[in-house]
Amino acid sequence: MDRTWDTEGIRAQYPALKNGTAYRDGAGGTQVPEVVIDASPEAHRSGLSNVHGPFASSRRSMKLIADAREAVADLVGGESGGVVLGPNMTTLTYRMAGALAKTWEAGDEIVLSELDHDSNVRPWVQAAASAGVTVRWARIDPQTTDLPAGQYAQLITSRTKLVAVAAASNLIGTIPDVAAITEIAHAAGALTYVDAVAAAPHFRLDMTALGADLIALSA
Repeated sequence: MDRTWDTEGIRAQYPALKNGTAYRDGAGGTQVPEVVIDASPEAHRSGLSNVHGPFASSRRSMKLIADAREAVADLVGGESGGVVLGPNMTTLTYRMAGALAKTWEAGDEIVLSELDHDSNVRPWVQAAASAGVTVRWARIDPQTTDLPAGQYAQLITSRTKLVAVAAASNLIGTIPDVAAITEIAHAAGALTYVDAVAAAPHFRLDMTALGADLIALSA
């Protein structure tokens, strides 16, 4: 299979890149191609309404949402019925943390990582504090900047309810062995939440291969 990328051709589709600027902080915002920029006003020109109405504009809105869910499911190897659309990854993670925390009890544990962006840390820390849940931390190897998967065997216990980890670091580019981490988590009966914001633009995502029960990314 020919995997050659037409880099210049791809860059030419992004108006924000035409002046030679390089946007290095993926978590700070996403540049989009011309086709995406054009799609938004085109949708509004066609006429939209609240969903579940008995008129054509409402049906257009429902189709746009359904198509978006299908596209996201295709991107991550998931199911369209499991796609939740929201303002941004941080907000969605806060909502998920709040929902899951209702099932936690004092003495339960969650495992977070030093590698992760704050959007996959603070929502869980705050939810854990509200529920009286212990937060355990996976550490970065300061020499290699890796997040060793082996440490999770000691961090995850029968009281672990959730393991949250990034598929790639937005800051230093580290790509943890997420599949190995989630395998340990699942063996203990814990849910896994994978932050794929920095990973999605750079390599193919597959929820099943990653072992992600929940995966979050940015538009």
